[in-house]
Amino acid sequence: MSLKSKRLGTLADIYQAENLDGTIRTIRMDKIQPSEYQPRQERKKGIEELAQTLKADGLLQPIIVSKGEKEGSYKIIAGERRYHAAKSLGWPEIECKILNRPDKEIYKLAVIENLQRENLSPYEEVDALLFLKNSHNYTDQELGDLFGKSRSYMTEVLSITSMSKEDLEKCKKNEIYNKNLLVQAAQAAKKGSLDEFLTLFHKGALKTVRDAKDFNKQSKSGESNPTKNQTLSGYKIRRTGTGIQILSDDEILLGDIYKFIRKELVKKYGDSA
Repeated sequence: MSLKSKRLGTLADIYQAENLDGTIRTIRMDKIQPSEYQPRQERKKGIEELAQTLKADGLLQPIIVSKGEKEGSYKIIAGERRYHAAKSLGWPEIECKILNRPDKEIYKLAVIENLQRENLSPYEEVDALLFLKNSHNYTDQELGDLFGKSRSYMTEVLSITSMSKEDLEKCKKNEIYNKNLLVQAAQAAKKGSLDEFLTLFHKGALKTVRDAKDFNKQSKSGESNPTKNQTLSGYKIRRTGTGIQILSDDEILLGDIYKFIRKELVKKYGDSA
């Protein structure tokens, strides 16, 4: 088990020890409803595959619920995908672990459970952390303590929320799902160079977080240097007044050959060559 999982697991155990009853019982499907506060945005992703697993192996771990507003009803804290998968199989009931927590704590537990399983995308994780920060008035330090992270880590991750919805959509379309790369994309957006960043990423010139950091170090908001060249992961990036040019190793080699031939022709035939 990773250190992250140990920390989060310990935190969840503390919550249960304080005032969660932890009763496990089988509950009818029609008595269970998904919670309106759910950190996972794509709630039904992979349901068919999960249903096949439930059909073959059964439910290996009960879903976690809390009492709903109506008498005898329950709302899901964690395990919504298992619930939907079981429902698609026509299960009349499912095994649940009931936690008696105040409403304001339910979302917190859902985030902890999902982060412990490491199955949230960086976009979902950032949205969830921001919701917790705002709804509970946490400082970055307090939020870091909650998840076993440093204050600087939380501040860095939450910097992603400074991006506009349009910029975040651009990152999603370019399939940036590495959290650290997304942090660097946010830095590029802040400097006004996100489009260049995404172009390089799409071309394969930004392969690592180090490449992204180097790009941001050399990129300043509003600055354009037509003579400045940058080399990243086998590519040569030439900044121009209107944008950038990206040259692969092959293109660089052909350019060098052309220059050599041109030089020799000038020597033999003069500038008219």
